[in-house]
Order: sequence, then structure tokens, then C-alpha cells
Amino acid sequence: MSDLPLDLVEEILSRVPATSVKRLRSTCKRWKAIFKDERFIEKHLSKAPKESMVLMLNGDRVCPVSVNLNIAPPAMEFEGALGLKDSQSSLEEVDIVDVFYCDGLLLCHTKDCRLVVWNPCLGETTWILGKTDDKVYSRFTLGYIQNNKSCRSYKILRGWGYFSKPQFEIYDFSSNSWRVLKDVGFDHAIDIQYHGYGSGASSSLKGNTYWVATDTKEHYEFVLCFDFTAERFKRLRLPVFQIHGEVTLSVGREEQLSALKRSSYISKIEMWVTNKKIDIESELLWSKSYIVDLPIFSYPFDIFTSLLIDAEKKVSLCCNICIVCGGNLVKIYTIGEDGEYYTETPIQGRVSHNSRPVIFNYVPSLFQFK
Repeated sequence: MSDLPLDLVEEILSRVPATSVKRLRSTCKRWKAIFKDERFIEKHLSKAPKESMVLMLNGDRVCPVSVNLNIAPPAMEFEGALGLKDSQSSLEEVDIVDVFYCDGLLLCHTKDCRLVVWNPCLGETTWILGKTDDKVYSRFTLGYIQNNKSCRSYKILRGWGYFSKPQFEIYDFSSNSWRVLKDVGFDHAIDIQYHGYGSGASSSLKGNTYWVATDTKEHYEFVLCFDFTAERFKRLRLPVFQIHGEVTLSVGREEQLSALKRSSYISKIEMWVTNKKIDIESELLWSKSYIVDLPIFSYPFDIFTSLLIDAEKKVSLCCNICIVCGGNLVKIYTIGEDGEYYTETPIQGRVSHNSRPVIFNYVPSLFQFK
């Protein structure tokens, strides 16, 4: 391929999956330059086949989970942990207490109060200078905006003081610095539903972050979105559920939001998904996926921390904490449409009270921070 025009080489490489094409980065200087070009990375994101896989934060490590949806009930197999290396020692691995996924990148909050953005596909990390323990109960999410060259400019949102005076900062990778945000549209009537420690039950879709929140004055639930372009919060509608209870939000195939409503009083759960064309300037359009009657869960001692819904195959994976003496027991529920099947998989070991297990879809990316 050395004799081919450079634009033709780019076109060919942009259609090869990330896990395969990453091995070609060191082929020659010309190809290495291609992989560092932001325009090529954006082209690859739009043209290469999506290699969706499942990852889970279990204890203090991120582990791949092999899920076979072609059989009923689906089969799950937990693989070896992906090691996040310490920036100061290439031999030591870092303990992770929370992880937030955004388009191929993981924003990790470490046990020793540091922040790092990790690309597991390339094995590259970008550490954020400074400690995170200067503001108690801080929560972090990662997002991006499209700049004038149609390339992504990433930012980190930090929030704290939710129970007294909510405050927010944003970290811009272009300047490698934090700045205070004011007048972001967040008021004292907003109560974000956090399931445990860390970033809360938040989800990233197309560069913006979504939570389930409650208006404590008007007493209704809604989707709270942070727009990283406008750097403001916005309220969006949840679907009209038939049952009352706890709502968990998720992202399916990096295309649409999913919502699970779990009854507080009866053994019933309800699944909804949005359409694939989400525009935060307009309201979300929801459609019911399915509703299931299942004799499970010991509410209120079981807490859903994260959720995966495959709308096409009508399958849900629910990561759940069972609060017990001496720690938290983690389980994964596999639920099929109309109660066709239901499985319960306990996860070996226990997690501490300041850890929140997370299960999420992961799509490998070639993005590199300069």
C-alpha cells in the first residue's frame, strides 16, 4: 500500500475496526501521522464498523464481560481485568472507585483521589493535574463539543455541594485548566438521583451527560441534561410510566437513551427507549420497549446502579447492589421480554460502601489527547 495515494490509504484505514487498525499505527511514519490527524479519527468514528462490547467496574478494576445474546437466556462470562497503570510507575495498577464512559474513553476517579482519562483500546492515559479531595463529594463526567474543524474538544464537568450550595467547574483539555461555571441553569429544586458513590447514575450520549432528577418543589421526575457546548443544564421529559418506583437511565449502542422503571411495591419493571435522533433543543421522544412481571428484588435493600438495554433483542442487563452487613453484594440480572427468562448472576467478592459497580457498553476508539 506504500504506492497508494495518501487520501486512498486514509479511506481504506477509516473502514477498518479500531481493535484491528490500531496495530498498524507503527507501520511507517506516514501512517503514524495519519493516526494522529483529528480529521482521520473523526472519519474513522463515522465509517468504521462499531465493535460494541460490555465492560464492568467490579470492585476497583474494569473487566470485560462476554455476553452472548443469541441464546436464551444470554450467557455471560467475565474475563480478566484491564489494568490501568499508574503514571508514576508502569508496574503498579491503579485502584478505581468510579468510572464514566464517553465514546471510547473512560474517565476514572482513583482511590487516591486523582482523575485520569483512559483509552483502553490504545492503552493510553491522560492524567489531570491535582487532587480531587479538596471539594468533598465531587462528581465528574466527561463530554465534548464539535469545533469548527468538526473535531472533538473534550471537557470534564465537576459538581459538588449538591446538598447545600451547588457549584460547578469545567476542565478544558485545550488549556489544561479548570474554570468556575456560573449561571448554568441548576437550582436548589433539582435533586439528582445518585445510586451510590461517584458520577451517579449518569449516561453520556453524543457528547452530553444525562441524569434522572427530581423537582423537589413540584414533585416530578425528569431527565437532566448538561450541554457541553452551551455549558448549561436543561430539563427533558421522561416517558409516562404505568408504575411507580425508581428510574435508571442508560445508553444503548451509543444511539439512544434507555429507561427502566422498577416498582417500589410490586414485582414489575418497565422498559422504555428514545428514538435514535436525539436533539437536546427539542423534547425526547419515548416508546415502550416492554414491561415484565418478575418475583424478584428485595426493595429497598436492592439498588440498581446501572443498566443495559438491547432494544432490538428485547434484553436487559441490570447491575444491582444488595445491601448486606459487612459490604455490598453485587448481582447482574438478565431479563427477557414478557418475562421469557430471568437469570441472576452473583459477582464474586464484595464492594465497599464507597464503591458503585457499573456495567456499560464500550465502543473502542482511536482518539488521542495531544
